[in-house]
Amino acid sequence: MLRLFFRPVSCGQLFGIPIQVAPAVFVLVLVAIITASGESNTHALSVLLALVILAVTLLVHEFAHALVAKRLGLKVIDITIWPLGGMARMEGLSGHSSREAMVAAAGPLANLVLAAICAFIPGNIAKAAFFMNLVLGLGNLVPAFPLDGGRLLRAWLARRAPLVDATLASVRLAKVIALLALLFGFWGSSLWIGVILAIYLWWSGQVEFVQVMLREGQRPTLTSSEVWRRACYPLFGGSKPQNVYGAAQPPSPPVDEELEEFHGSLDEFFQDRDSQ
Repeated sequence: MLRLFFRPVSCGQLFGIPIQVAPAVFVLVLVAIITASGESNTHALSVLLALVILAVTLLVHEFAHALVAKRLGLKVIDITIWPLGGMARMEGLSGHSSREAMVAAAGPLANLVLAAICAFIPGNIAKAAFFMNLVLGLGNLVPAFPLDGGRLLRAWLARRAPLVDATLASVRLAKVIALLALLFGFWGSSLWIGVILAIYLWWSGQVEFVQVMLREGQRPTLTSSEVWRRACYPLFGGSKPQNVYGAAQPPSPPVDEELEEFHGSLDEFFQDRDSQ
């Protein structure tokens, strides 16, 4: 029975991209409106308006991901809205760190641009839209899976390290952030929020790591400190890191200067050398 609440149902499509919503989202919206209506109809309308703005904000975020992915030639399967957020599913992104970075950055960037626009529009609706877009844009830049910041971090680390190692280093940082979320929730008297965030970030990061390891068919070969050292090499200097496979770049084969300067066929070159 519980699975039915989290089994997405189709709600149409936009720009040729199917939109799916988990039934649990509708249940939470209904509960929020009924609870608010217990105080007053005005409060219920305010809650409904806030939820509509939140839905639009979330869709802008996910469609930014999806449209940039389509622009890069990737196949977008659908956009799914869950109780804890949304997700744009696509194919062909794995193993391309530069593409992943562009797709991941598109969502927060779209929200921040929309927040900047709403900042210059008077009215309470614009203020609410400004706040929600700002929170969603900046919040998703936190470097922890499944947030976009975690994917941006992984794409940056993967420039000079294998994808599996870059993912593991990113996931370990995400676990530290999950613990910090738990501590802040405890200190801020919002322990249940901290617990939910901590479990969500910890579990999502571990799932991401296992999926990448299975997809790539290999285990980590580098320590997380080595992954960070390679990524930070251009910033702090030091010895040049090895290539992403953990081995030094092979030396270039020596060039015979005599052969380079000789004008003629190879047979003539070796005949001339033997005669000397």
